[in-house]
Amino acid sequence: MVTRKTFIGLVVVLVQTVAIISAAPSETASLQGLVQRLLPKSYHNAFDFQLVSDIPQPSADNKYDVYRVSNKKVKNGPSILIEGATLSALGAGLKYYLDQAGQVELTWSGNRFDELPRVPPQVPDLELDTGNVVTTGHVRGSIVPHRYYTNVVSFGYQFVFWDWKRWEREIDWMMLNGINMLPAMVGQEYVFRQFFYNLNLTDADLFPFLTGPAFMPWQRMGNLQGSWNHELTHTSAANELVYKNKWIDTQWDLQKLILARLQDFDITAVLPAFQAFVPYSLVAKYPNNVFGNSSDWSFFPEQYTNVTYVSPTDPLFSDLSAQFLDLQQKLNGGYTSHYYLLDLYNELVPECATPTCLKAITISVTKALQRVDKDAVWTMQGWFLQDTTIWTPEATQAYFQGIRDADGTPFIFDLASDSLPVWNTNEGFYGFDFGWSLINNYGAAQGLFGKLPELFTLPFTAYNEYPGNLKGMGVTAEGINNNEYLYETLLDLPWHDPKATINQTRHLELFVRRRYGASLATPSVQDAFHKLSKTVWDCQTGQPSQSKSYIEKLPNLNMTDDGWLGTIFWYDKTTVVQAWSQLVQESALFSKKHAKVPSSFKFDLVDTTREVLLATVFPAIHGALVDSYQSNDVSKVQAYGRQLVSLIHDADLLLNTHELFSFGSWVQAARDSRNPLRTRQSFESFESDHSSSGPGVAGYEQFLESNARDIVTWWGPEGTGPPGSLPDYASKQWGGLINSFYLPRWQLFIQQLEKAAADRKPWNRDDYITKNLAREAIWQAQIWGHQKGETKTTNGQDPVKVVQELSARWGALAVKIAAGGKP
Repeated sequence: MVTRKTFIGLVVVLVQTVAIISAAPSETASLQGLVQRLLPKSYHNAFDFQLVSDIPQPSADNKYDVYRVSNKKVKNGPSILIEGATLSALGAGLKYYLDQAGQVELTWSGNRFDELPRVPPQVPDLELDTGNVVTTGHVRGSIVPHRYYTNVVSFGYQFVFWDWKRWEREIDWMMLNGINMLPAMVGQEYVFRQFFYNLNLTDADLFPFLTGPAFMPWQRMGNLQGSWNHELTHTSAANELVYKNKWIDTQWDLQKLILARLQDFDITAVLPAFQAFVPYSLVAKYPNNVFGNSSDWSFFPEQYTNVTYVSPTDPLFSDLSAQFLDLQQKLNGGYTSHYYLLDLYNELVPECATPTCLKAITISVTKALQRVDKDAVWTMQGWFLQDTTIWTPEATQAYFQGIRDADGTPFIFDLASDSLPVWNTNEGFYGFDFGWSLINNYGAAQGLFGKLPELFTLPFTAYNEYPGNLKGMGVTAEGINNNEYLYETLLDLPWHDPKATINQTRHLELFVRRRYGASLATPSVQDAFHKLSKTVWDCQTGQPSQSKSYIEKLPNLNMTDDGWLGTIFWYDKTTVVQAWSQLVQESALFSKKHAKVPSSFKFDLVDTTREVLLATVFPAIHGALVDSYQSNDVSKVQAYGRQLVSLIHDADLLLNTHELFSFGSWVQAARDSRNPLRTRQSFESFESDHSSSGPGVAGYEQFLESNARDIVTWWGPEGTGPPGSLPDYASKQWGGLINSFYLPRWQLFIQQLEKAAADRKPWNRDDYITKNLAREAIWQAQIWGHQKGETKTTNGQDPVKVVQELSARWGALAVKIAAGGKP
């Protein structure tokens, strides 16, 4: 007999059990979370995500991460069924729905999700991209299992100051684009610091080894060590040590959130490995082991390069590698992905170059990884093979043969397959798995650039030649917020049948329609993009990356530079100016009819205006200025000087209308990165610990700002190039930076040319460099916002209106110059 008390107890247990069942996390809960973060409320319950394994693959090649998107006939409940073999497949399936049914997308420059219909539309039978009619569910699959993202140096050029909110958005973007592999490089110094503490090293030992935040990627690869920001800002090394440790702590907090979200989405996190590079102080603690020093890197002084390393063939390397990986796994709560990033010789000369020695090195490294993880995949960037004077066919083959002899499993990112491939000169990496990558951008610089026709064919060429080993495609740009169409195209390619021809014209038209909406994707706008695809995105000169505007270079009489990141523009400027004019005209018509202009259109409008003003108009005025100086025509030097300064001011005004073109936004992100989780208490303890004496919040923020200033200008401790810096390598056409850093360069140049013309004497370049360097040194130590006109983020002006005003002011001159005329 069941008593009342027993009955009540059974009810309680039943209720608790039901609650536990209902509260159990769904396998697809992460996708539901993404939908709720990004899409309007009426879409939050529109999707039924299901993990299934029996979806027929659409072709013999498209067999990975297969998904199917179909409509559900239900009165109440989800109306769209998205089935997929993996979470990544479900993410790609959701993007397919948004592309086809909603004709919207998430991009770096914005989205139009708020323009979606209130009632989620059904998936149309007609496939917009192929023209096929599908009535039984739209099925797609990838030809490669890995779709990856980022270049290691992007964590210095682009991501370094991101907070969790920005990372969360980027991971959502990755999920929608089918990306399922990411080098997880944030916060690794926390593991290394504890690792070195365990080896009885002190903070004093670590200080000359650890770089500043923006330069940590090159420290990780053994190119750089130490930091110089305390010298630039006239503070103490002791203060900088405090700042470095604070940075390491907060970045580790951020990394934990990133790793957790990657695991939620089942995205493979490529984790750091021990790469042999150590503080010099470690040598004394192991007198019987073999150490060396890496080669010079980019002309930096010895104190900042020639990094100490443990010889990979010494038993100590294996011991330290095991200790590091064990510690990392422990600190990550037991998590490991089995993929480990390890670049031994990125732009460095190996300790030996004979096939026998190189084979011994890779055998040793492979076994060191396997010692901790029998399933370890040695992940590396193939960039080191660019130096063919060292990496001969014999040397390269021996390097990879060592991995094979040790029964290792590598995965190689062919980092710049679009322009500087190495897969095709190294026999497809000798039978090992590799990925085809689009870099398209160096130094995170701006510039409209691409090789679009080749992008539609070259990845499939590699796939058809090595179908058993091309296992990945990815975007490895050094910086984002540029040329979005090219990156989106690369991420779209794995989902196409490699034997089918893609309609490139239709592909671009659909991109513009998703980006702007049907009302703004007019025939004129579509034609403008067609013109851009045939000019700026069709570089056939062989150059690997974008060109730089004169404004980013140190002024000189002859600014022509056909070298790496040079100043020669390959495209027909008349056609580009026409495309720009069409966008400007359509912006005027659209803004009269509509209250809201899409954010991505504003970005593109600023970007194309920037390109015309600084790549077409600016060089021509510079040429006229120099001609006037050489003719000793003082009045013309003054006139063209005023015109050039006016153009610089206008370019700064334009770029400061958009946060993605704003130096103030970059600096603000740097200063805010002291608290990347945006928690209230995150910085209070640091502030109280250092309130009476020594460093504090203000000093720490200036340290972060110094890193932000330095990497986009001097790129090192000196501003004139070797030895000691890579000046202007990562230069930016940013509002605020143009007026505060570049404009004074050009004003001094113009003043000196005017005086030289008046005196009929040659311009003294050495004198110019000395005076300009002194001015730039003062700039490096300044705090943003303390000088007149330095805005926190943007200037608050409407970019559409500003572009229209600048078109009226400079448009006719741009047309004249593009056609070969003089200013």
